[in-house]
Amino acid sequence: MISVSLVIDDPGTLVAAMTSLAADPGLCLLTRAGSLEELRRAESVPAHVVVVHAAVSGPPGGAETVRLLREEGRLVLSLGDGGPPGGRLAAAIRAMASAGPRLSGQERAVLLGYASGLTLAAAARRAGIRPATAKKYLERIKQKYADCGRNAYTKLDLATRAREDGLIGWPRPGRPAGAGRARPR
Repeated sequence: MISVSLVIDDPGTLVAAMTSLAADPGLCLLTRAGSLEELRRAESVPAHVVVVHAAVSGPPGGAETVRLLREEGRLVLSLGDGGPPGGRLAAAIRAMASAGPRLSGQERAVLLGYASGLTLAAAARRAGIRPATAKKYLERIKQKYADCGRNAYTKLDLATRAREDGLIGWPRPGRPAGAGRARPR
């Protein structure tokens, strides 16, 4: 379930956005607000995605609200002055939430090794770092996935997320299933 908060002060745009969210059972409206200040007061827990209407009068205005939320590390979908893109709002929210976290090169190396079945110590060796550092990276990776609304508590969860994001697993895009695998004789 992807939680969504709306920062929209135009009644017509708000109704259209809420209708689009209600049509998708995988999305949950967490908070609706007319300004950034109202959002911060109303949101008891941060939503996975915040939808901000560009025409929010503020203060701060729509563009500044988007900038401030992104600086906080929030996933923000900015709606143009024309309002929600019809039935595409829910799809845009889903795409944003499932895009996966932004991982550093070292975080990615640790995730690939660990999610591929290596122990944490072996993944650390492969990445050329100490196991304690790899453990910190792993905690950061888990938090980044949680921030995207895609929790990864266990090694299996991490492997699933990495597979969903196309980082590991078969078949690879553009490659037929079974290509490159050894065949039993």
